[in-house]
Amino acid sequence: MENLISLVNKIQRACTALGDHGEANALPTLWDALPAIAVVGGQSSGKSSVLESVVGKDFLPRGSGIVTRRPLVLQLHKIAEGSREYAEFLHLPRKRFTDFAAVRKEISDETDRETGRSKQISSVPIHLSIFSPNVVNLTLIDLPGLTKVAVVSPANQDLATSDAIKISREVDPTGERTLGVLTKIDLMDKGTDAVEILEGKSYRLKFPWVGVVNRSQQDINKNVDMIAARRREREYFATTPEYKHLAHRMGSEHLAKMLSKHLETVIKSKIPGIQSLIAKTVSDLETELSRLGKPIAADAGGKLYSIMEICRIFDQIYKEHLDGVRPGGDKIYNVFDNQLPAALKRLQFDKQLAMENIRKLITEADGYQPHLIAPEQGYRRLIESTLITIRGPAEAAVDAVHSLLKDLIHKAINETLELRQYPGLRVEVTNAAIESLERMRDESKKATLQLVDMESSYLTVDFFRKLPQDVEKGGNPSHSIFDRYNDSYLRRIGTTVLAYVNMVCSSLRNSIPKSIVYCQVREAKRSLLDHFFADLGKLEQKRLSSLLNEDPAVMERRAALAKRLEENENHRRSVAASLVQGVYIIERDRQEKRLGDQAIAPPWWEFFHFQLFRQLVDDADSSIFGAIYEFKPPTAQFNHSLDGSPRYVIAFRGTLTKPGSFSRDIELNIHFLQHGLHRTSRFEIAIQAVRNMVALVGDSNVWLAGHSLGSAMAMLAGKNMAKTGIFLNSFLFNPPFFSAPVERIKDKNIKHGIRFATSVITAGLTIAMKATQQRGPSEDPFTALSAWTPYLFVNPADHIGSEYIGYFEHRKKMDDIGAGAIERLATQNSVGGLFMKAIGKESEPMHLIPSANLVINTTPARDLKEAHGIHQWWRDNMQLESKLYSYR
Repeated sequence: MENLISLVNKIQRACTALGDHGEANALPTLWDALPAIAVVGGQSSGKSSVLESVVGKDFLPRGSGIVTRRPLVLQLHKIAEGSREYAEFLHLPRKRFTDFAAVRKEISDETDRETGRSKQISSVPIHLSIFSPNVVNLTLIDLPGLTKVAVVSPANQDLATSDAIKISREVDPTGERTLGVLTKIDLMDKGTDAVEILEGKSYRLKFPWVGVVNRSQQDINKNVDMIAARRREREYFATTPEYKHLAHRMGSEHLAKMLSKHLETVIKSKIPGIQSLIAKTVSDLETELSRLGKPIAADAGGKLYSIMEICRIFDQIYKEHLDGVRPGGDKIYNVFDNQLPAALKRLQFDKQLAMENIRKLITEADGYQPHLIAPEQGYRRLIESTLITIRGPAEAAVDAVHSLLKDLIHKAINETLELRQYPGLRVEVTNAAIESLERMRDESKKATLQLVDMESSYLTVDFFRKLPQDVEKGGNPSHSIFDRYNDSYLRRIGTTVLAYVNMVCSSLRNSIPKSIVYCQVREAKRSLLDHFFADLGKLEQKRLSSLLNEDPAVMERRAALAKRLEENENHRRSVAASLVQGVYIIERDRQEKRLGDQAIAPPWWEFFHFQLFRQLVDDADSSIFGAIYEFKPPTAQFNHSLDGSPRYVIAFRGTLTKPGSFSRDIELNIHFLQHGLHRTSRFEIAIQAVRNMVALVGDSNVWLAGHSLGSAMAMLAGKNMAKTGIFLNSFLFNPPFFSAPVERIKDKNIKHGIRFATSVITAGLTIAMKATQQRGPSEDPFTALSAWTPYLFVNPADHIGSEYIGYFEHRKKMDDIGAGAIERLATQNSVGGLFMKAIGKESEPMHLIPSANLVINTTPARDLKEAHGIHQWWRDNMQLESKLYSYR
């Protein structure tokens, strides 16, 4: 397994790529949490010579004054003996330097690109990786200023005045993190030596001082080989009487080994803290990114869609207020049930029904010829003058509901998080919604007042027909016929009119709310933003863009957060791939009988703070095909370690070519090709383990992972769980796709033609065999799987799994050309699967899934072994393309 230093190297490189240099920054920083050995020293202290001696190459810029003006993160990687040495820069990916003079020049040039040709100092680091058989795995940071731990001081200078010692005391007063390096021992005056310093007597540090003898300026000018210089250094300490007893821990080679061992020890102690910080940072970034909202499209169509989608969200929230899902709509009922009846009850008809007014209106209505039996025209005038007062409460009810609807607009606007992102759109939507409500209010007021006017324009005849009947039942008609204007008669008329008006009020109490709801509430739910949408389609792109203007600082912040979270996806991928690799190594340990301390598998999970919870053993050959890992961060150190992390990961390996499991693995591969993997005992063991873990800890705490055959196993387990409504996070590396290698055809037209013909044939066979007959959408198992979106990691050069690329791309293309119905039939069946059904064997295509996060590694692969290998998925220098495909 790659050692801990190499893995931390990857994180450092990722930090640099993401702009995390450990300086003051609005974004959370991971850089400062990563263990590192910084090399500091004053001018002419021999610091550059020490670094070059550790590397064994002459590669650092030299000159007068401050030469190092940017931090240099120097990552050393030990490679196999006999391999050619080379160097790589993070800012020049995939470019190898074999000429180290060119490395020196590139360091100078890259420094000038950042700082200019002035003597300014920048905190943005340069990452240099050197691959050589003559180095140890080690990371050193050459700083332009003086900070952390490894101090370089010349022996011919008083330690009390050493710049490096002064700074080390500031950052490490106790000396527990400082490693001292003493240079220029061979240049000390005759009769003097550095024994007391090297033995820790004159200046004590926790770690022993290391003396080194670098090349002299004359050696540098003569281009003396570093290997020869190391040999002379060993000879110097071995033959000099004063240092002979210390020779075993002197020299640049010992220094490199000591630094490597110490750095690895520190990394082990810091791993829990790093994991905790990553988990907490991811949680914080996701929360803030959600608050900031999604980025907008660049084209006019995309902008228009974004605006309409935001408006749709607002409209839905508004409807929820009216429908009682959210609070506020109940206040409208209060207007109808309390406010309107109370207003009608408070109406005073004293003026209209006063004796003098009744006498006046009756007399005026009679004109020159008094009424004979009942003063009909007088009644009408009295009733009309009384009913007109009801217009006030009716208008008040309309205005009250309008006010409540308007308040709900502001509530819904505030609750639409997407509108906070775009102040201009927020204002426009608010104004448009309120303008719509005002139009609805005017229509409602018109309709409601018409109800009142209708009551005045046509009186209810049946009510008045009762009047003569009352006389016949014992009333005294003499007053109404001969003494038309006495008080008793007029009082009777007033009582009758009041009774009629009360009857009308009772009727309007029910009809006015209906009118208001129909004209205002109903229309607000149906067409609140219709006018806005109509105007929106006429706007030019410039105007659309202005609606979606947002603070540039917010846009920049969102981009930075998204970049950080993208790196977290890479971390999850690396962890899942490493855990799968752990299963491979567990089985190899078993076959080679490596037990206890001899086992080499544990580092694959222990580095990420997982523990082996259980091994999954095949009952046919006793081989280990899977493992259940439990995430166990020290609870004393982290409160956030489980944020976004699984509690358990169930991982499955692929085919091993070792004799102990090869025959059984090949047998299972054949079952996969025959769509019969689900009928094997290995899968039964696997799916039972998955079900048990989900039942024990819940589906959100379980991840699935697999590679090759193991990926097919994990996919089948995930599909089985998804059919029951349980959707597990799944990481499927190089999943096999049983199909003709159409993806390898270079001509796009031929490739599309073959896929189109295959889709038509498959869909036709499906219909012919009635594979989907009498099955509704809710019963379609393929549709039921659509909510499960596993991660599929494929390589175009891997013909075993690369067909997934064409499978999903072709499905989208068929939708685009209007042939989606054909493809929806074809995409859930295969010709092989249909053939198995035709001969009476129940068969479900193992490899077909409706939805996926497809991650494609487009980095060129040397051969199929590399393209199909698990090792590619934890590397940090890949070119990845990620696409989400959702089945509809």
